[in-house]
Amino acid sequence: MKKIFNLSLLVLAAVLLSACDDFFEKMPGVQLDLEDTFTNREKTRQFLNNVYTYIPDDVTGERYYSNTADRYGGIWGGSSLEANWSWDWHNSHKWNLGETSAGSDYVTFWWKHYYAGISKASTFMQNVEKNPELTDYEKTLWKAEARALRALYYFYVFRQYGPCVLNGEAPVALDTPASELLKPRNTVDECIDYIVSEFDAAAEVLPPVYGGTNLGYIDRGQCKGYKAKVLLYAASPLYNGNTMFASIQNEDGTHLFPQMHDQSKWERARDAYKEFMTEFVPSYYDLHVVTTDGKKDPYESYRQITTGCYHDSKENISMKLVWHGDLNYAITPYHKHINVGEIRGGLGLAVSQNLVDMFFTDKGLTIEDDPDYKEYGFGVTPSSDYYGSAENYNDPIIPTRNYFKANSNLTLKQWENREPRFYVCVTFNGSTWVNTQTTAGEVTTELHYNGNSGNASAGHDAPYTGYGWRKLARSSAESGRDNHFSCNLRLADMYLGYAETLSATNDFTTAMEYVNKIRSRAGVPEYGTGTDDNGYTRISYPANRDDVDKRIRRERLIEMALEANRFFDVRRWMVADMATGDGWIYPSYKKGGEGGEFHGLNYRYDPPEFFQKVVMQNRIFEKRHYFMPIPDAEIRRNPKMVQNYDWKADE
Repeated sequence: MKKIFNLSLLVLAAVLLSACDDFFEKMPGVQLDLEDTFTNREKTRQFLNNVYTYIPDDVTGERYYSNTADRYGGIWGGSSLEANWSWDWHNSHKWNLGETSAGSDYVTFWWKHYYAGISKASTFMQNVEKNPELTDYEKTLWKAEARALRALYYFYVFRQYGPCVLNGEAPVALDTPASELLKPRNTVDECIDYIVSEFDAAAEVLPPVYGGTNLGYIDRGQCKGYKAKVLLYAASPLYNGNTMFASIQNEDGTHLFPQMHDQSKWERARDAYKEFMTEFVPSYYDLHVVTTDGKKDPYESYRQITTGCYHDSKENISMKLVWHGDLNYAITPYHKHINVGEIRGGLGLAVSQNLVDMFFTDKGLTIEDDPDYKEYGFGVTPSSDYYGSAENYNDPIIPTRNYFKANSNLTLKQWENREPRFYVCVTFNGSTWVNTQTTAGEVTTELHYNGNSGNASAGHDAPYTGYGWRKLARSSAESGRDNHFSCNLRLADMYLGYAETLSATNDFTTAMEYVNKIRSRAGVPEYGTGTDDNGYTRISYPANRDDVDKRIRRERLIEMALEANRFFDVRRWMVADMATGDGWIYPSYKKGGEGGEFHGLNYRYDPPEFFQKVVMQNRIFEKRHYFMPIPDAEIRRNPKMVQNYDWKADE
């Protein structure tokens, strides 16, 4: 009989050797091998725990380089229309300015990172049965966890690089020629079917929801949730009938992207979402809603679920436990002369004027549709009619909560009467800092040039758009809640994904019901007729696919803002290169989609010149930027690996 080995282990040997946190540490005179690991219960569990470390810290890891070993944060916020880093070292600038190539280190890092996780999951699955110290139940359960993790890592490769190589599990002979071990990329449909089947297989074994000391481990709820999201991607235009990528073919002429739109993919995704809702909502998962002073509190409800502190909330589906210290610094203003460490930071993470303009007014309308919203032109210094406030501006539902103090020239009137999510997500000039329960009391953040957190005081620790990223910032309510986490999937995401599939299958009424669940929690009027549960008059809408999709997408871009979703959503919708804004996904004045002019305030000036809306960066978005390139090293190593659209070999 021929000796055999596993294909995935051979193909990914180089990856494993270079993995930053390889399980098998290199220690002089010590050799930890598979036999030693998989005959010891504790070491086997440690190996599985190591497989979990490849889950990205998508939300809170934005602070970091995207190719460091200690935290796997992406570029997804800083490389979307949402945000910008004042710090030049951040890899998002390379992407935004068209300086990324197939040889860029962070492009290569992510490919290796996920495939290392895939390989380790496979290794675990192939060896866990050997452990005599485990019960049969533990073997079955832990193997299912590894299977689900492997499927998740394939999905992360898929969303970032497109259809990828699926490594087989069946052993092959040792004398198999190397040329036969190098595999071409699988098609979109092959990748989707495999990932879904793996999630299904794991879900049959895993418990519905983990909690307590098992918090963070993958369970059936996560499997079913990610399965639905994977199928949502498969049904979306980027992957479903995308003729722009017709030239991406394997050597045998196989198209990697299906060239014909398949409506049944939307139906399949809809059914997966329905299956999730039927089993898990509301028995296991529900939207996070806070009551303050006997009233439903939209601001606090949304703020809490997005701080990364409320791991016990029923809205969380998939979590990665992390430390937030550096991110807290990056979203906390400089606050010169304030001697309270917890409210002193370096607000290097800025949000754009474009994102600010995405949030609804308190009427639940876009700023373009609200007749009471007054706009002024770009590059124009506004008159005093547009700024200042004679009174403190407080939360209309919880009046004891102040958003900004009365002032003559710190705040724009455009920042009044906005929806609660705006005040959770954005730190603006003159705003009251979220943590008011320190010895400093209520602190006003000044982001203009000579302000306490402006460029003259803070240098590169001031936001270069004049707006700061506030989402995830902690208030006094989080005292004692130090086990922060990155929530990579929550129920609001599922509701809006389900709404997309319902709209695509012409069930507009039910689609809007799920959108309205989000709007109700957000404290803005629902869509429809009559009066909603919050006492607001509902907003009518045309019941057709185009108009319903616009509202679903806008709601998603607001609700999931700064949570590592927009970067991928505008791509799967194939709108990231939109020539002129449609007023829903992009403001009407925005040209070039994710590329073109990126806007902010004139941060090098004091008011009123500070309020000029200016171009602070010109970004590059070409059609090739719908995906990252396959790393050049992989293309050179494997002649069967075809490159993504319009990416060239790294010279």
